[in-house]
Amino acid sequence: MLLGTATFCVRLCARAACGFRAAATMFSCVKPYENQNYSALKRACLRRKVLFEDPNFPATDDSLYYKGTPGPTVRWKRPKDICEDPRLFVDGISSHDLHQGQVGNCWFVAACSSLASRESLWQKFTWLLHSGGSSSIWAMAEEGPKPTQLNMPLVLDEGLTKQMRLRVESLKQRGAKRQDGEKLLRPAESMYRIDFIQQQRLLFERWDIVLDKPGKVTITGTSQNWTPDLTNLMTRQLLDPAAIFWSKEDSEAMDWNEADALEFGERLSDLAKIRKVMYFLITFSEGLEPANLKASVVFNQL
Repeated sequence: MLLGTATFCVRLCARAACGFRAAATMFSCVKPYENQNYSALKRACLRRKVLFEDPNFPATDDSLYYKGTPGPTVRWKRPKDICEDPRLFVDGISSHDLHQGQVGNCWFVAACSSLASRESLWQKFTWLLHSGGSSSIWAMAEEGPKPTQLNMPLVLDEGLTKQMRLRVESLKQRGAKRQDGEKLLRPAESMYRIDFIQQQRLLFERWDIVLDKPGKVTITGTSQNWTPDLTNLMTRQLLDPAAIFWSKEDSEAMDWNEADALEFGERLSDLAKIRKVMYFLITFSEGLEPANLKASVVFNQL
């Protein structure tokens, strides 16, 4: 596969965050380029039925050269304009598959070569072009057979929540103090759980959070395995980072602390290997309560 020729469409991946941002489930430290959010960009393209065009990386010579046009005349094309079935890789991948042509895009070739040296990085995502007339969009597609997806809901553990609130009431009635480091449940907090009924190899895919009215929820994982006679939660048992989701009155979109939430989700994949049950402390803000929340974690079963 020859990269960097005059007809090569640099917009295939390039610096465009629409491509690289989707790998954030693997690299949680990645920050959006120019505050571009892959999921939001994809939704907008789907809604408008248009192809993605990066305003921060336009199809002009200015995106390729610092000054003037020292290289060859470049014709910008999308892969579908080059061949009917465009693919980045055919019959396996190798870092030796990539070669730089006349365009000075060594930064792109080097990045792809580095990724190609780790086949596991391409097992989940590969860039493919889906063509369909006016509804064509750039999309991230899974290579090979699609893995089975498991949608695991966060279920309100009413019994545990009640017991922990009784602990608070008991301390108040006796005028006693909490233990050193004990986390007492506040009125706006509830305990949830995920039951890992299928503990085969799970790979975190996404959070699926729905709020039926504006407000904010903070989801914090716990390292504690509760038993009926042990309901005290210590602050050291609260895991970092937390996943925060919120919606505003004037917006239909759901906002979230993407990097931290993705890192948290990835950690759940590891915990699922050793836990039958995972507990969560969910804090409701701005008038929200459990009845306003529908939450689940989606995993791919490898």
